[in-house]
Amino acid sequence: MKRNAQKWVLTLVILLISTTLLSAKTPKYIFYCIGDGMSFAHVMATQLYYEHGNNPNGKESLAILDFPVRSAIRTYANNSLITCSATAGTALATGHKTNIDFVGIDPEGKPLTSIAKQLRDKGYAIGIVTSGQIDDATPAAFYASQMRKDAYLIGRDGADSQFDYLAGSALKQPYGKDQKQPSLYDYYRQKGYTICRGIDGFDAQADKVLLLDADTTLRSWLPYVIERDPEAMGLEFMVKTGIDKLSRKKGKKGFFMMIEGASIDHASHPCDIATAVKEGAEFDRCVKLAYEFYRQHPDETLIIVTADHETGGLTLGETSMKPFHWEYVNYQKMSKESLSNLFRRLRKTGEIDTWEKARKILAENTGLWDKIPVNAGEEAKLMQCYYETIVKKNSEQEITLYSRNEPLVAEAIALLARKIGVGWTTFSHTGSFVPLYAIGCQAQQFGSLNDNTEIPNTIRKIMKIK
Repeated sequence: MKRNAQKWVLTLVILLISTTLLSAKTPKYIFYCIGDGMSFAHVMATQLYYEHGNNPNGKESLAILDFPVRSAIRTYANNSLITCSATAGTALATGHKTNIDFVGIDPEGKPLTSIAKQLRDKGYAIGIVTSGQIDDATPAAFYASQMRKDAYLIGRDGADSQFDYLAGSALKQPYGKDQKQPSLYDYYRQKGYTICRGIDGFDAQADKVLLLDADTTLRSWLPYVIERDPEAMGLEFMVKTGIDKLSRKKGKKGFFMMIEGASIDHASHPCDIATAVKEGAEFDRCVKLAYEFYRQHPDETLIIVTADHETGGLTLGETSMKPFHWEYVNYQKMSKESLSNLFRRLRKTGEIDTWEKARKILAENTGLWDKIPVNAGEEAKLMQCYYETIVKKNSEQEITLYSRNEPLVAEAIALLARKIGVGWTTFSHTGSFVPLYAIGCQAQQFGSLNDNTEIPNTIRKIMKIK
């Protein structure tokens, strides 16, 4: 009896030691995925889009909805309830609240250190990937310490970071604000980077890579999924290539990759639901790439998915209990911004000199009338907008953070949103909670978090970084 008791105690001790060792395990591979502007409503909208037959893989669920760890995160700034991408990015990267438009610096202007830099110093390969500019607010928060407006200096900080893989659409200010500063492209090369352009220009053998879009004139984010050439570089290519590159880096303990779906935010500022949902779907496909890697390395991989803030005040249920029509998302052929640019050009050249011509262009690019029913009252409202803005030339533009939109296009896209079954409350950010999902090694540590600063601090804890 005594021997059995001793064996039981010994077994219990071994189990306790094994459990402790297992809980102390640190991930070798970390994916930090940030859906810029992505709220719970954005997640649900993309899920509903999938459930109506729009998932190319045939599955009905977003990857994150199967993740076992879930939470809700506050996003406020140090000096404002409503945050911005610079401030929220800094919180997600460094674990510190700061002021609006501060990137990687505290409210007194002192530099902060990101979790990416700390992992770099511990011997991990680092990748920063975004569908926006590589020197924009969110990616910049992981390597820069500047004011947001100083894009040229942020670009220099990117080269100085010596991160292994930087991928985005473009550099905002490669020659400074006045186009007279030394070339950032030359500076990156001096720092040991190979600058690659697009899918065909990628150099898999290069040591450190700055990957940009093949269009050398581009200074903004990648073209939206809704209107992008299927053969052009997208976020998925950058993520897939980055995973392959970072996982093959010799002499590294593992890797850390930040993945930003920047254009969820860009499409939500002008309240463009079809464009935003398709950006959300691309972001989900990138999370799935990380999940596929996790399935190959389940005991060594941690995936965290969250957002920097909510954009647009998206709500589901504009239809007053009528059915949603998520199939209508597929009838829109170009973003609200691009359609506005088209109308602005045609208005100036006089090519839309009748309502019938304007109606035809709207129908071709939104599905209204051709595939989506429009009643007499709705058409009358659009016709009145046409008369005021095209005929009378009273064209006061709808101004959002990233675009100027033609009133007639804005009215048509708003009608399409109501037909789909969603509503918006603002062209800006909101103070709403945003989602957090996690899976993998030490994922349980993220289950009770409720503030964006806690995410990098929790990573520090599990990685034993002081």
